[in-house]
Amino acid sequence: MAYQGWLIMFGSTKLPNSYLEKYEETPNQRLELDAYRDAAALLHRETSASYKSSIIVPIRKLYLGEKIVLKAIVDSGVIDARQRMVAVTCWNSEEMDYRSGTFYMPDIKYTISHVDDNRLNMVYEPFSIELIEY
Repeated sequence: MAYQGWLIMFGSTKLPNSYLEKYEETPNQRLELDAYRDAAALLHRETSASYKSSIIVPIRKLYLGEKIVLKAIVDSGVIDARQRMVAVTCWNSEEMDYRSGTFYMPDIKYTISHVDDNRLNMVYEPFSIELIEY
């Protein structure tokens, strides 16, 4: 499937590119199951047939309303909230195609830099969503 104008989707909801500061991926990471050198010092590697990707999604500065929309988008992909397991479809720059998988989403650190009591609004500083494929 060719590029369709978006980089990442949680569940069936695309994250608008306007939320992104950039997009960082390490696609198709090879997982080494075993490696050793023989008597001739030749390297022998056993690599898993299953490749895993990791993604860092840097999010730009957001107002409260935008943060609420972002949370709804991410939540639409949640498979298991306790484990922070999410279904993701993302652009894979190695394959030049979209790929779907199940990812772990580690804790996210948020910084609120401004609170407007009169307008009941706040500003979130840029933060990153990290995704590690199961």
